[in-house]
Amino acid sequence: MKMLVVTALSSVFVFAGVFLLWRRARHRAATPAARIHRALPRDAATGLSNRQGFLERGQQLLAHAGERAVAIVLVDIGPEAPLGRMGDIAPAIAAALPAEMPTGMIQPTQFACIVMLDPYSPEAADRVAGRIVSLLGQHDDSAARGATIGLARSDRDGGSLDGLVEAAATAAGVARSDGIRSLWFAQEMAARQRARDTIAHSLPDAIESGAIAPYFEPVIDLHSGELLGFEVLARWEHPVHGLITPAHFLDIARESSAISDLTLSVMRQALLAARDWDGRLILAVNFAVSQLRDPWLAQKVIRLLTELGYPPARLEIELTEGALMDPHGIAGSIVESLKAQGVRVALDDFGTGVSSLTHLRALPFDRIKIDHSIVTRVMEDPARASIAAAILRLGESLNLPIIAEGIETAQNADRMRAMGCSIGQGYLFGQPMNLMQTRRMLAEQRLIPSAVTTRRLAG
Repeated sequence: MKMLVVTALSSVFVFAGVFLLWRRARHRAATPAARIHRALPRDAATGLSNRQGFLERGQQLLAHAGERAVAIVLVDIGPEAPLGRMGDIAPAIAAALPAEMPTGMIQPTQFACIVMLDPYSPEAADRVAGRIVSLLGQHDDSAARGATIGLARSDRDGGSLDGLVEAAATAAGVARSDGIRSLWFAQEMAARQRARDTIAHSLPDAIESGAIAPYFEPVIDLHSGELLGFEVLARWEHPVHGLITPAHFLDIARESSAISDLTLSVMRQALLAARDWDGRLILAVNFAVSQLRDPWLAQKVIRLLTELGYPPARLEIELTEGALMDPHGIAGSIVESLKAQGVRVALDDFGTGVSSLTHLRALPFDRIKIDHSIVTRVMEDPARASIAAAILRLGESLNLPIIAEGIETAQNADRMRAMGCSIGQGYLFGQPMNLMQTRRMLAEQRLIPSAVTTRRLAG
C-alpha cells in the first residue's frame, strides 16, 4: 500500500514538473508583442499607447527582429494644429491598420506605428504610409489634410527605438518645411536638425533684443493702385547668418511656446514705427493658433496700443480658421473683446479649411483673405478659379471686403480684378520691406509728414 502511495505521489510531482516546464516554454515562445501587450501605459486622449508604452513595445520587437528591420511610420499634424485634434485623427488611423500592428501617441500632435520589414517585402512601410495618406485625405479636417509623415528604419537609421522615433519625427518636420507629404529619414536631415537646435537656442535672445524685426508687405487697392496699408511679417536680422526668413524660425517658435513673445515684440516695433504714418494706413498682424488659447491676449494687445498711443482702428489682427476651430481655444471672446476696442479682425488663408460659413456668420470679421495657394494658380487651374469666385460671391453677400493674397503677375491682378476683388497683396506690388525701405517709399508717396521724414531718414 505504501509503495502505491509513493508511486502516485511521484507521478503527481512528475506531472507538476512537466506542466511547469510546459508553461515556461509556452511563455518563452510567445511573441514579444503578445507578452508586453498587457498593461501598456495609455494616452488619455486617444486610448492608444502613450510614448512610454509605444517605446517599450517597440524596443521588445526590435530586440527580437532577427533578419527583419523595424520601421517607424510617424504622422505629425504640426504645431499649429488645434489642441486635441489628434484625439479624433489617431484612433481612426489605428482602427484602419492591421490589429497586430503596434501604434501609439508620441506627442500630442504625433502618432506612430511600427512596421516589420521582411527581406522579401521591403516596401511594407511605404504601403502603410500610402494607406495613411489616403485616410488623411478622406478626413474632414484641415489638420488631417495638412499632416506630414516621416519614416525611419532600424537597418539604416539607428539601433534604439527612441532614436528611430526621433529620426521619423525629424523626417516629418523636413517634409513639412519642404511642402512634401512624406519622407524617409536621411542622414543629412540630422544636420538640418542641428541647425534648428541652434536657432531654438538663440531665439529667446533674438526676440528680447529686437533682432527679429518687422518687414512690411504692401496691401493695394486693385482699382486705383492706392496703398491701403501693410501686412507685418517677421524677419530675423542675424549678425552672422544674415537675413533669416520665417520658414526657418516660426515653427520653432510655435513648438517652443515663444510665438506669443515673438508676435508681440514684432508688433510693438511695427506699431511704434507706424504711429506717425498717414492715418489711413492699416497694419495687419498674424496671430498663431496657440495664441488664441491665451485668455489675456486681448488685454495684452489693448495695453500695447494704449502704451504706444496707436489708434486701434489702424490695427488689424489676422486669424486662421484653425484658431477658430480649436475646441480648447477662446477665439470668439478674444475677437469680441478686440472689436469692442475698435481693433479690426480678418480671417486669413480662407478657402483651405472647413466649417468656414459657421464662423463667418458667428464672428464679426472685417475682411476675408483668399489664401495665396488659390490666387497664385487662378489663371491655370479652373478649380481654384471657381473657389476664388465662390469666396468673392460669399464676401459680397456678407458685405465683407475680400483681399487676394499672393498676386505675383499683372495677369493675376487683372483676373482677380475682373472677378470682383478690389484689394490685393503680393510680390507684384513689392517685396516685403524693412523699416527704412518702407519709410522711404512712404516719403516718396507723401504719406509721412515731411518733418518726420527728414528727421528719421537722416537718423
